[in-house]
Amino acid sequence: MVLKRRKKQTKIKILGAGREVGRSAIMIEHKDTRLLFDYGVAIGKEEPSFPLHVSPKSLDAVFLTHAHLDHSGALPFLYISEAKPLYTTVLTLEFSSILIRDFLKISKFYVPFEMIELENMVRHVKLVNYGESISIKDAEIEVIDAGHIPGSCMFKIRLDGLNILYTGDYNTTNTCLLKGADLNVLKDVDILITEGTYANFDHPSRDKIEKIFVEKLKEVLDNGGTVLIPAFAVGRSQEIMCVLAKYDIGYPIYIDGMARAIAELMYHYREYLGSPELFEEAFKRVKFISGWQMRKRAIKRPSIIISPAGMLKGGASVFYMEKIFDNPKNAVFFVSYLIEETPARRIIEEGIFSTRKGVGPVRARIEWFDFSSHISRKGLCDVINALPQHAKIILVHSSEDEGENFISSCIKNTGLKVYFPENGKELIFEK
Repeated sequence: MVLKRRKKQTKIKILGAGREVGRSAIMIEHKDTRLLFDYGVAIGKEEPSFPLHVSPKSLDAVFLTHAHLDHSGALPFLYISEAKPLYTTVLTLEFSSILIRDFLKISKFYVPFEMIELENMVRHVKLVNYGESISIKDAEIEVIDAGHIPGSCMFKIRLDGLNILYTGDYNTTNTCLLKGADLNVLKDVDILITEGTYANFDHPSRDKIEKIFVEKLKEVLDNGGTVLIPAFAVGRSQEIMCVLAKYDIGYPIYIDGMARAIAELMYHYREYLGSPELFEEAFKRVKFISGWQMRKRAIKRPSIIISPAGMLKGGASVFYMEKIFDNPKNAVFFVSYLIEETPARRIIEEGIFSTRKGVGPVRARIEWFDFSSHISRKGLCDVINALPQHAKIILVHSSEDEGENFISSCIKNTGLKVYFPENGKELIFEK
């Protein structure tokens, strides 16, 4: 009698980012190995929402792709009573610690952990570098540059001959701040777990958007106005610094809020950047806002002010907005994604800004520029074309419409098997 070889099962469970953008959390289980990739929080219209529950005790290790709260914000919840190793890069550790502290400080809603859990999480971090491999039971995990924000990474998981690539958020396009992710990592991938934030949208070329941005910026400044650039503290603020240095903008450039501390950390770890030399030049050019008197001086003459929060929900950018929004000489240039029902989204859609004194029309010039650090539809098609013909794709971190449209318009023509699971779904693969 010939005994059949028992197939080995690998389970991939979607704990977050299933048919939605935000609160990423993916668990991979193979034999007795259980690995968790990201554990984020969704911060939107109302109170924050967290991924589905996972027992920290059951995990062998946790991996964090990058610092943004939709990937890192719920991680301390896993460290209330457990001490599992958390693998990530040094910049991601630094940035996520700052962002989670700020999240705890400003949250108006219940958060199921406190600062002590964040501190416990930090104590159990195992720092890794690009190109490094980690062995955990049956798994070999390789760390790969994701090109999303400084320190961001993808993880390639090898399990008994099965290769899984979890991208987190990634970008294959070079920017002023970073080099894009390398498509060569895809050639031996059996299962691709990819984000699809912009699965049905193509970004304009970087050169084109930079030139339009600079041209419109100069129009406002040459006319005696001030330009406020509300931007994400991590990544986008520093990229705009680099764009301004690249095009040799001669007007004063100020940077405020959390973006200052992040810029200083990037300067210290500039080996993670695409062009350390350009960042050094940008760093020398900016003036770091040190207090209220400096804020007041910054808006008295034509200047550029880069400040979080990008959605105008809080932070120093709200102060500047209140000072400049009523003057048509000034401008507000948005450079980040704007979540629905945020003050920034209302300005773009309705031209209305709510101040402490009431609600009023924005008379300053309003512009939005696509400086996204996420992969676009075209980029995703390039990724899919670089995969082996037997590969399977799991699309996450994508809205219902984005994901469904992308599957029907792009992936359908390749013949590859595509999954677009909802939260709680467990996919089982055999090899």
